[in-house]
Amino acid sequence: MTLSIRKIKRFLLAVLWLAVGVALVVFLIAAIKKRDDKVCRGMNIEIVNPGVHLFADKNDIRGMIKFMNIPVEGSPISEINLQLMEAELEKNAWIKNAELFFDNNELLQVRVTERDPVARIFTTAGKSYYIDSDLFRLPLSTRFSARVPVFTNCPLDKTKWNGTDSLLLDQIRQVSEYVSRDEFWMAQVSQIDYAGANRFEIIPTVGDHKVVLGDGNNLESKFGKLYIFYKEVLAKSGWNRYGKIDIRFKDQVVATKN
Repeated sequence: MTLSIRKIKRFLLAVLWLAVGVALVVFLIAAIKKRDDKVCRGMNIEIVNPGVHLFADKNDIRGMIKFMNIPVEGSPISEINLQLMEAELEKNAWIKNAELFFDNNELLQVRVTERDPVARIFTTAGKSYYIDSDLFRLPLSTRFSARVPVFTNCPLDKTKWNGTDSLLLDQIRQVSEYVSRDEFWMAQVSQIDYAGANRFEIIPTVGDHKVVLGDGNNLESKFGKLYIFYKEVLAKSGWNRYGKIDIRFKDQVVATKN
């Protein structure tokens, strides 16, 4: 008798959970159907971490969406292809990532992450563009000029980079990010000239000299030596006394007089 009561309880409990499951499924289907019947009430655009560049502002993004010829405001939510819109936005070189979704108020939320340039490149053929920290090539903008280190005489004219190009670009990125972190060097480094064989030469803002930097390794040590040389030697003897300052070698600075 006791065993039968237990079986009945288990059966009733199973039926109860089954009923709850069915109810949830019905509720979800109804909610999805109700949502699909709703229309887009508007659009909100947010640029995530835009920095100070804003090469693509909200009006640009709104214009890109309009150019897609995909009706948004007033259209049924179920008919708006968000994945397609994200893919189209990410075709823009300055957009690193685009996320689109509808909130509970039927507003289309457009969140765009802009690429952040770290260096400007001038090639041997006279071309110019930016690169970001992912070594992605970015076109110039007629609206803004990014305050980043400038690299000249770079043999990087190809539309597709090979392994050698990527190594050089990584060296450029390392040097540029180091200089950008220090306001003194951002002010003192006018441009950085590529001299071949992964060697860079700095053209300073103040002083009639070149600084032979070498490659993009050991930058903290190299710039540390240069700063001490500026402070202890050039500040006393004059900024135009030396024509070349070589900081490639460990624990020493080799300076050649004008």
